[in-house]
Formats: sequence, structure tokens, C-alpha cells
Amino acid sequence: MKVILATAPRALGEIEMAGLPFLGIGYVASYLEKAGHDVVIVDAHSENLNHDETVNKILSFNPEVVGFTATTHNRLQAIKAIKELKQKNSSLIIIVGGPHFSLSDVDALKVVPEIDCVIKREGEITTKELLDVWPDRDKLKNVLGITYRDNDGQIISNQDRPFIQNLSDLPFPAWHLYDLSKYQKRIHGTDFRAVGVISARGCPNLCTFCCNAAFSKSVLRLRDPKNFVDELEFLKNKYGFQGFNFWDDTLTVSKDHVKNICQEILNRRLDIHWYARARVNTVDEEIIKIMRKAGCARISFGIESGSPRVLKEIKKNITLEQAKNAVKFSSEAGMIVSLNFIVNLPTETMEDLKMTADLIKEFNQIPNVSASYGFALIYPGTVMELFAKENGILNKDFSWNSYYQGKKSRITGEDPSVPYMEWSGTELERVKAFMVKNIGNKRSAFKKGWSKLKKVKNWNELRSLIKTGVNYFKS
Repeated sequence: MKVILATAPRALGEIEMAGLPFLGIGYVASYLEKAGHDVVIVDAHSENLNHDETVNKILSFNPEVVGFTATTHNRLQAIKAIKELKQKNSSLIIIVGGPHFSLSDVDALKVVPEIDCVIKREGEITTKELLDVWPDRDKLKNVLGITYRDNDGQIISNQDRPFIQNLSDLPFPAWHLYDLSKYQKRIHGTDFRAVGVISARGCPNLCTFCCNAAFSKSVLRLRDPKNFVDELEFLKNKYGFQGFNFWDDTLTVSKDHVKNICQEILNRRLDIHWYARARVNTVDEEIIKIMRKAGCARISFGIESGSPRVLKEIKKNITLEQAKNAVKFSSEAGMIVSLNFIVNLPTETMEDLKMTADLIKEFNQIPNVSASYGFALIYPGTVMELFAKENGILNKDFSWNSYYQGKKSRITGEDPSVPYMEWSGTELERVKAFMVKNIGNKRSAFKKGWSKLKKVKNWNELRSLIKTGVNYFKS
């Protein structure tokens, strides 16, 4: 079959997410190619294609099947494209996957009749098996990991497919299907052009706000370190990449795993530079030193809150002492350290918020360290979504695949299509004013805006950035 695997056009506020190939469709593409399908990747998100450009480019390949992956942020852009594709070619098979549609599968089929099937969670084996039997709907009942309509139009959600345990059995992503010259993202703070890679899937943690935990059911699987470093070496030798963005939810969740990766890099003398996401309760001075020696130029930690009570509430499972030690070790090792915090978390009070602001200020005094915050967003399938519905923040019949525009997104300058956590006493306006007063000012806002302006590549990105700036100063 002729198969197009596509990302959805960007949503407002996603400028910083551009510049790296989306790995999910790359893995599915290579698996389908191995099965004999003719596959094309259309990365509308990274190429910054608008709606019309995305639809026209997909149709230009005369596909039989179109598969979209989307996040909750650009789900509405995906749905809009799907509707027009089906209108222009009613015989197209439209399948969707990725974190958003996996966690809102039944609702997606109820609300969007143009979608034929949802691939839940990992897509390689499931997509191949789906195409093997399509359009025989009687045989679809035997395909694990899909949600679809039967011959009577009833929505059927099959049993989930077990996760792939040996990730090294999978072929590398179909790197030859990307135009890699279009991906120019650097590791922040360096001049190294990077490409995304993963050494594991899933995360064993249970953070209440995280859609990745819901998507992977907190099940962790590790690639063989040699197989992973084989891919790094291949990308360096074949395509000239010296920088790598390790997309693992938590690279350091297994100390042996990260040590073996680092040792493999050092043994091969690869001379590469990379960015890793870690947790403060999974690193120590020894791990940080070997990571730095093996080329880790930048590391990020999600600390989320300065309040021990809130950290327990969101099941973060870290302590502030662990956070301070991890930041100290990383800074002293010469890494660029990014720290992420979230405000408006469930049950957070202004007293809790003050602890967060104080900790951000403390961290920002440390060399090489940059601490920043964002507002809590509600995602499908998370514990926080359940909290929001139980407390009237979201209607219990809220649809993740119908049009939504938050009334207060102007306060944060972020994507208005994703709902925010908010309740009496910690309204967005009040929290934003408190944080600006305590850790931010107009000078820092101008500095951040100028940094983003230098990264703008076209008129659409400039227009998006101007709109974000106008909204910020209005608030």
C-alpha cells in the first residue's frame, strides 16, 4: 500500500518544538517498509506547513492510507486536515496515533467520523497488522491495540497490545525518509546541530500531570546500549550529526543503563555532544561525571515545585535536597542545566507558590543553571484530568476532540486549545502577577522574546511570536 505518515501542522506557541524529526512515525515507517509498503513521511510540524500546504502535499503522493500523529496541542490542526482529506478523497483510509489520540480514542471516533481507526500506544506491529486485514472489519477484532467501527458503526476498542519488550528487535527509524537538511535545531547553549534519538521507552514514575506516564502505563523498556550507540555512530557517519537530543523520558532511571551507554560512547571515541532529560533522584556525582565525560553538554530536570507538600500531591517522588544536589553536581561538571517548574498544580496555595518562586531564584544564582516555570496544563488520560473533572475545572463530558479555546490563554501566551488548571484563590492572573513580581520583569521578557525572535525562520513563525508577545503584555 501507498502510506503517508504525517505530523499535524503546528499549534500556537509550538515554535520551540520544531527542528527535530518525530521519531514515532520514523519507527512505524521503517517497520512498514520492511513489510513491503511504500511509505512517505510528511512532517508538517517541523516544516511549518500550514493547513492547505499539508493537505496538498499529502494528496500529491496519491496515497491509499494516511496516518496522522498528534499531540494534544495540535490535535485540532490534525482533525481539520483529516476532514478535508476525506472530503477530497473519500476512499482514503485515515488512521491516527500518538499520545493524544491513544488516550482519547473512543471520543475521537465519536466526534470525528472521518477517522477510520485509532492506533493505541506503540504503532509498529499494530499498524502493520491493521493494513494486513483492512478492509475486512470482521478480522479487525483480532488486531490488538486498535479502536475502530464495526460493520454496524459501533465503536469497538480492542484489548491493548502488549508493549514491545526487546526494543533492539526494531529497525532504526526510517532516517532516509526525512529530509534531514531541514532539521537545524541546536542543543541549547551550544553550536551543535542535533537529531533526536531514544535509548528507552516509557517511564516507571507516576507523576499525576504527565501524559507520557499514562501513554506508557509507567512501563519502562531499555534498548541494548550497544544497539543504541550503533545508531548514534550511524547518524554521525552517514549524516554528519555531532549533536544528539536523547528523548528518553528519564535517561538516568537505570544507572547501569546510562553507565553502559556512556562507556560505549567512550570506547568508540565518538566525540559527540548530547542533551539528556533526568530526574534528580536518579543521579549522583559519579553518574553526572561519566555523562559529562561521554559528551553530555546539557541536562534538564523537572523539579516542578518548591513545596514538599505539592511534590507529594503530584507523586513526583523527589526531595528538595535531591534537587539541590543534582543541580550542584551538574553545574560543577560544566553542564548547561535547565530546570522546569510548574505553577497552578492541584491544591497549590500561594504559600506553596512562594516556595517555588524562592527556589527558582536560588537556582538561578548558580552558574550554568536556568530555572523557568510554566502553567499546569490538563492532558487526557492523566490523574490530573480526573482531578479536574471531579472538581469542576473540566466538565465531566468534556470532549478532547471538539473545538476548545480557553478564555485566559492570553495570560500565559500559550496554546489556547489546551485547558489550564485553575481554581479559586490561585487564578491565572493572580499567579502570573505573583511570579512576575518575584522572579521576572519586563527586561527578562524582552530578553526571552529577542532570543525567540532570532530563531524565527518565516512569516508564520514571526506572526505567531508577535501574537504571543502582544498577549503577554496585555495580561
